[in-house]
Amino acid sequence: MKNKLFIFLAAFILINAALFSQSKVKFKKHLYFYTGMGVDYGITQELNDYLIASIPYSTSDTVKSFNAGVEFFGGAEYDLTPLLSASFEYSYYVRSFDYVYSPAVFDYTILDHQPNILLRLNFRELKYNLKLSAGFGYHFQQFNDKVNNATTLKYYSSGPSIKAEITFLPKFNERFMIYISGFGFMNMYGKLKDEDGNTLNAVNSQQETSLSGYGVGARLGILFMIF
Repeated sequence: MKNKLFIFLAAFILINAALFSQSKVKFKKHLYFYTGMGVDYGITQELNDYLIASIPYSTSDTVKSFNAGVEFFGGAEYDLTPLLSASFEYSYYVRSFDYVYSPAVFDYTILDHQPNILLRLNFRELKYNLKLSAGFGYHFQQFNDKVNNATTLKYYSSGPSIKAEITFLPKFNERFMIYISGFGFMNMYGKLKDEDGNTLNAVNSQQETSLSGYGVGARLGILFMIF
């Protein structure tokens, strides 16, 4: 009797262990694509100093330290482990602004190509995902000074940037999510130069100008699984 009971218990344990092992879902690596637009708020102190020195009647009150621009972004992300993923993204940043002191108009545009590599820490829940990210990139800038309708002076620079981001992704399903994020950044760009290598300086000043700075931003977009 004892032998039969032992055999019964052993069979019961083995059957349940087999069923449990089959019920475990194996993690699968996926490739995702995400895209959208955002707003960046930042401080570019050297550019602010240049504008105050270059524009007649301007002051620190008329040229604000804090500035805003828009970005359009897209990227690809691949799972490395259940917890970690890596992504490569590209964003195109645009800031256009002018100062009017009639009859003079000072019209400027900043264009910034921003490729970044990010490492993401993923928290995967039933109805949403949460990502904590950090990364870096090397960016390429163009500063346009529209002197008149026929003449635009162009200056260029490049340099490294670092970024930290938190992303909240409500799920429609496992293949399609809303992308909502907030981030901070620091840009360490070189000095602005024209095609002949001349640096951007204010009139009667030897101080060189860059678009280096720091700030925060927010994004809204979509993320979907490719495979």
